[in-house]
Amino acid sequence: MLLMVDDIGLCYLSQMPVPIAEQPAPPNWQHRLMSDVTLWNGSTRLAASVHGPMDGLPILFLHGATLSRDSWDEIKDRLMSRCCVWTLDFRGHGHSDRPPNYDLSGYVSDAETALVAIGRPAIVVGHSLGACVAGVLAQSNPNVRAIFLEDPPWFLGRCEDWEKSVFSKLFSLLSLRLPRWQQEPAPLATYVDFLSNGRDLLGGQAKDHITTRHLLSHAAAIQRLDTRCIADVKSMLSSIPTDKPFLCPAKLVRGEQRLGAALWDAHVDVLKATNPELEIVQYEQGGHHLHRMISLAERFSRDLADFAMRVDNGLSSAGRATTQTTPRRPSENGKRYA
Repeated sequence: MLLMVDDIGLCYLSQMPVPIAEQPAPPNWQHRLMSDVTLWNGSTRLAASVHGPMDGLPILFLHGATLSRDSWDEIKDRLMSRCCVWTLDFRGHGHSDRPPNYDLSGYVSDAETALVAIGRPAIVVGHSLGACVAGVLAQSNPNVRAIFLEDPPWFLGRCEDWEKSVFSKLFSLLSLRLPRWQQEPAPLATYVDFLSNGRDLLGGQAKDHITTRHLLSHAAAIQRLDTRCIADVKSMLSSIPTDKPFLCPAKLVRGEQRLGAALWDAHVDVLKATNPELEIVQYEQGGHHLHRMISLAERFSRDLADFAMRVDNGLSSAGRATTQTTPRRPSENGKRYA
């Protein structure tokens, strides 16, 4: 694994104070980094970013399918004063390379490459696909200190569940439209309109519930997406070893099944049977994209920050097992692997 700083990263680094005889360096200048970096997973180039004090608590963020690392920008901004925050573009997403295949083991190896670059045990935070990768890592990788999972489609590799889910229809639609749009090529506005104006299970349109910044970020991500990533998502998910336990502290947040959550009510008991110490919190009036929702982003940030603080203070994997529903506040709307 090779770590490189790309052109953007060099711009950041060039702005950092450099110690010279006539100008003493500010305290702790060598411990802080704000940079875009390039990681190499074999011959596959991966785009990543690092923010915050290098000696801070390391946290690696993994995005969902069709998204990119800037999906985590708001969350990163809240943590970078005290944490060393890494964000990664998976293969075929964002600014990373497009390798020949997109099986689960490839995504897991991308995250393992980032963990090697971090160089010490880290908290891994994942949404959707990223949550599945984090869960698989937590089953065996000693560099995973704890995991925070946002609505993983952990059991949607089952044929009957996949066919019933909203995701089978969504990925089929994207598989039809994206190749045509990318070939034209369609303007960014086409992607923004597609994501913003679709019907939302909460009522109204997606733009009523997802922030404008997130919609623009997602539009740019699917504009760049290698469409082979979404050609057979069900087969990729079917390789998740759902019968193996997590070997580190873990917390999972999920939305409501009726509003599009990927981890269903029936899945919870199965997951808890394998992971009795897993803490699961359900957000009312939430779907699959909790950290991107106008009404729930603040709560997600609080829950993650609290979890990270508890891990940093020595939370063990033998923590209390709980399953709970987090009510809305009145002020808010609301393989191993193949």
